[in-house]
Amino acid sequence: MIIVVGGIKGGAGKSTIAANLAVRRATEYQVLLVDGDDQETTTLWAATRSENFPDKSSHLTCIQLRGRGARDEVIKLSTHYQDVLIDVGGRDTTTQRAALTIANLVLLPLPPRGPDIWTLEKVSDLLDEVRTVNPNLVAWAFLNRADAGGTDNQDAMQIISDTPGIDLILPQIGDRKAFPNAHTQGLSVIENKPRDPKAIAELEGLYQHCFSTN
Repeated sequence: MIIVVGGIKGGAGKSTIAANLAVRRATEYQVLLVDGDDQETTTLWAATRSENFPDKSSHLTCIQLRGRGARDEVIKLSTHYQDVLIDVGGRDTTTQRAALTIANLVLLPLPPRGPDIWTLEKVSDLLDEVRTVNPNLVAWAFLNRADAGGTDNQDAMQIISDTPGIDLILPQIGDRKAFPNAHTQGLSVIENKPRDPKAIAELEGLYQHCFSTN
C-alpha cells in the first residue's frame, strides 16, 4: 500500500506521523519511507536514527524523492516493499500531486484549530483534481496534537465531517511531548524510553485503523 501523509499547511506534524507509522509497520514488514519535503525533516530524522541507533529498523529504508519523477520512482521501488509511506511536506507541490496520483490513501493530520482547519476546502479541491487521475484515492483526516479537553476538538471534527471528499477517522493523537521527544532522537514513541503508554496506544490506534481496514 502507498500512503501519503499530506496537506497544504506546514507545522501539522506530518513528518512525525509518517515516521511513527513507518517504524511501527517495519516491525512486521519491509517499509519504504520517502521524504518528499524540501525541508528534509524526515531525512534528518532518518540520519539521526542511523547515526544513533544503527541496529534499529532493518526493515525500514528512507530515501529522498522530489518533483514529478517521484511518481515513477515510487512505482518502481514499491515492488520491493510491502508498504510505502510518503511525507510530502506542507504545501501544494509538484511532489505532493505526483505522489497522490499513485497513492491508495492520503492521511491528513490536523491540529484542532487555526489555519490547518481553514485549509481543508483547498485540500478538498486538490483531491478533486487528483481523483480525475486516481479515482480510488481515499482521504482520511484525523486530529493530531488534540486537546485533552474543551470544545475545539469537537468543532474541528465537525468541520472535517462537513468537508466533501475527506472522511474523518476517530483515532486521535494527543498533544504529547513523547512524540517530539522521540522524533528528535530519530525514534518512534514505541521505541523511546521512558515509555509513554498513552502515546503508544494512540499511535497503535491510528496504525490499526490504517493497516487493518485496507
